[in-house]
Amino acid sequence: MTMKSTLILGLLFAGCYLDINALQQQKPPDKNQGTHQTRHPFQESEEKRAAKQIVRQNTEFAFKMYRDMAQKSKDKNLFFSPLSASTGFSMLTLGAKDYTLSQLTESLNLQKVPTKTIYRGFHYLVHSLNQHDRHLKLHLGNTLFMEDQLRVQKRFLDDVKSIYEAETVSTDFNDPQEAITQINNYVSQKTQGKINNLIKNVDPGTMLLLISHIYFQGEWEKKFNTKDTKEGDFFLINGKSVKVPMMYRGGKYKTAYDEQLSCTILEIPFKGNVTGLFILPDKGKLQKVEEGLCEEKLAQWRRSLKCSSVDVSLPKFSISGTYDMRKCLSGLGVTRIFQGSADLTRISPQKNLKVSQAIHKAVLKMDENGAEAAGGTGIETLPMTVPQIIKFKEPFLMLVLDSPTQSVLFVGKIMNPK
Repeated sequence: MTMKSTLILGLLFAGCYLDINALQQQKPPDKNQGTHQTRHPFQESEEKRAAKQIVRQNTEFAFKMYRDMAQKSKDKNLFFSPLSASTGFSMLTLGAKDYTLSQLTESLNLQKVPTKTIYRGFHYLVHSLNQHDRHLKLHLGNTLFMEDQLRVQKRFLDDVKSIYEAETVSTDFNDPQEAITQINNYVSQKTQGKINNLIKNVDPGTMLLLISHIYFQGEWEKKFNTKDTKEGDFFLINGKSVKVPMMYRGGKYKTAYDEQLSCTILEIPFKGNVTGLFILPDKGKLQKVEEGLCEEKLAQWRRSLKCSSVDVSLPKFSISGTYDMRKCLSGLGVTRIFQGSADLTRISPQKNLKVSQAIHKAVLKMDENGAEAAGGTGIETLPMTVPQIIKFKEPFLMLVLDSPTQSVLFVGKIMNPK
């Protein structure tokens, strides 16, 4: 029998809003959910140090992946989760050997990182992101759908469970339609019904399918008032314009200006230690900003942010994208894992195991809602100065960052909010 493995990365950014009533009606988290075992302080500090190194490498991977995808998408909107992609593919390093392994580690910028550091770091990240006491919905999950007949190495299964907190689900791939229904229902449930029908077919001979999914639903720390939203012009890269609803809010925000890359940076925080970083290039400088993106530049931006009085205008929009990760990763030098010559014998002793599919789907919805509390609006003391005006009426970039770990959760480029 010809055996293949299918890797599917199903990703979601479910929105920058959260209905207050829905928040109050949520069931308390199951204390037994996930892996929350007590760890020795020394072990945690070792993992935290490892995670810092992994975050730096992941950030470089994020911008490398962004540039490759931006080149292919040109004037289209772009939105994806580099963290979910790097987590999913780093899981495969547990099962890869030789040239297949070296291609993966090099594309993920992990070739110079000790193996122990890689897995300690990813374990800390997954564990930290999935804590239930952060006043927001954020979950990074990994699941293996596996044919019972497939002989999987016990070491691989133990490692993906202990390091990545992955679930294993028994699946009958001999009944493709039933397998598709089972997998799509699972993804829909894990993403609160925001991603449905992720996969439409399963390659013949599939015996192993890996899904890495991320779900984020957050609320602005300081909401936009719907009464202030007015229709305005958004100018496209081709010189034309479209009418879009523009949200408005005046208040205290952290901003910076990068003279080297000619762009304005605005930080808009969410509740629960997640931050939105919005980058507005000067007219005609979008490509310059894209070429200058790197881990060091992001760190520089965050250091240079200063609080001031700002009038913000930001389009209200909803975008989604589906990407063939084989094409994305081939641009980063990963080819062997998708070919019959892949060496994944640390997953299964079968010699002809390969990744035959890699799908990345992401959804972003952004609007005014994001209450500070269920009771009302907070009052800000503003400096007696003329406020800075920042209008996102031309193409811009956005990053969603997890503050405790400094991880880049999502990267987006808004070319046309409509």
